[in-house]
Amino acid sequence: MQIIYYGAPGTGKSYSVDELVKTSGVGDDRIFRTTFHPEYTYNDFVGQLLPKVQKTASGATNISYEFTKGIFTRALEKAYEDTSKKVFLIIEEMSRGDCAGIFGDIFQLLDRESSGVNKGYSKYFINNDIIAKDIIAIADDKIKLPPNLNILGTVNTSDQNVFVMDTAFKRRFEWHYISTKPEPVGGPYKNDIDIEVVTDNAGTKKLVKWVNIYGALNKFISDSRFLGLGEDKQLGQFFIEFKVGGTLSDHKNQIKNKLLHYLWSDIHKSCYSTEISLFDSSITSFSELYDAYEVDKKVYSDKFLECIELWLKGKL
Repeated sequence: MQIIYYGAPGTGKSYSVDELVKTSGVGDDRIFRTTFHPEYTYNDFVGQLLPKVQKTASGATNISYEFTKGIFTRALEKAYEDTSKKVFLIIEEMSRGDCAGIFGDIFQLLDRESSGVNKGYSKYFINNDIIAKDIIAIADDKIKLPPNLNILGTVNTSDQNVFVMDTAFKRRFEWHYISTKPEPVGGPYKNDIDIEVVTDNAGTKKLVKWVNIYGALNKFISDSRFLGLGEDKQLGQFFIEFKVGGTLSDHKNQIKNKLLHYLWSDIHKSCYSTEISLFDSSITSFSELYDAYEVDKKVYSDKFLECIELWLKGKL
């Protein structure tokens, strides 16, 4: 009913939400989707008075103010139209917005009855005559969430520092962890292609599968024997969605333009260790890293290249 899917970037959190919605068989008219961000407010979520400009027959301009419904109010109305049919309110990137401010008094509705004739309804109501006025099933201004209204969210663990969710908010949702482990399809892994890795200063190249590269990366990032930065800095299988039927050159460009900046700014610059580094000691700036990778120079440290070898041998 209220689930947050969380994990590292690229693990497939939004995909998991979509798969759950697909299995329910609801149409698009019963799916409401929004994305939180730092400027997103309670008024955006619930609704607000906005000016409406109309021309009269004489050509004069009339300005009136009308309540424009937010995504929450529209989802609630749709749910009350027929409580036997599921409605999904999907909130992407929840940690990028101030959840306490965005939900406001709606927070009170997130506690649901777990049993009895009112199972699935909110335990407590809030008074809001503006939201209630178009919902026939609500006789007064007492708002409750019906059992068919499901709220699904996603949280990127690497963005937790944007806005912190308090414990009271967290406990009103089930938290489903989306692992960084690769997802197989039939036999081979999804989104798995060959990547050229330069292994020495002579420019020797070795083909390594993407699943093995990001697996070794995650170990190198989180393990205390290496960088020890924890799981929040890891990445998922779909951090890069590689071009179907792409060439080695295509894949190289996607690594260069999508992965290197993350590894430099979020991983390399976050590490305080002077003994272990992800990149070669000759790399002192991002511009040097970008240029070196482009001309097939060795950019990774010997320690990380050793980590890849150990990963390939199943020794990590």
